[in-house]
Amino acid sequence: MDILIHTDGLKLTDALYDAIDEKIGRVEQFAPRAIRARVRIRKASAHANQAQYVVRVLVELPGDDLSAEQIGPEPMLALDIAADKIERRLRKRKTDKLARRNRDSARAREKA
Repeated sequence: MDILIHTDGLKLTDALYDAIDEKIGRVEQFAPRAIRARVRIRKASAHANQAQYVVRVLVELPGDDLSAEQIGPEPMLALDIAADKIERRLRKRKTDKLARRNRDSARAREKA
């Protein structure tokens, strides 16, 4: 899976790059067919406040894409929360798909 990173208003440091690679790279365990993840980190305010950084993550999958956005005082904190949101949504999607598969196979066995 490719991870495309775009920053706006801040410099991409090695620590931030490694954090993105680690956090967003975990997406692959829930969605092995994921094509790419786009991470955009934007500095929304020049003044230190709770809404200074905006992190948006878009995971391109076969079918519907998933996205999450988080606003925070630090880019690492916002990235952590956005990555957790994506993981939670992917876990739910995978669980629902497996439940649907099991339900359909049980129905097929009842008809036979």
